[in-house]
Amino acid sequence: MSEKTLYENTSKMLAILTNEQNSYTYIDKLRNAASKDLAIFYLGEAMRDYHSILNKGFEKEIDETEAKQILFDEVKKDVDYLNSLTDRKKIREAVSLISAKALIILGRLKAAKEVKAT
Repeated sequence: MSEKTLYENTSKMLAILTNEQNSYTYIDKLRNAASKDLAIFYLGEAMRDYHSILNKGFEKEIDETEAKQILFDEVKKDVDYLNSLTDRKKIREAVSLISAKALIILGRLKAAKEVKAT
């Protein structure tokens, strides 16, 4: 797993979930997770809600387009890598990185929506 793509798919999934729900809940929960097991639990919750959106359909066309690019094998690798971390500092860095990347992707999604609306 290269540093460049580390957590890219997981972050994209969180960004799409946030955009669809208009709620930062999962990004905030993950960013503030006090332990590795809690971070993985929150990712599991987010994935469950993401699957619900996959089943019912997307409200926003841009989210549906972005969702087609998510590689779930890579999301699994991200979770496995996060689970392999033992140093608390590295775990905090990982959840911070996932959250930051998700917010960056979310910003791109929202900006694209605004451009389309004008």
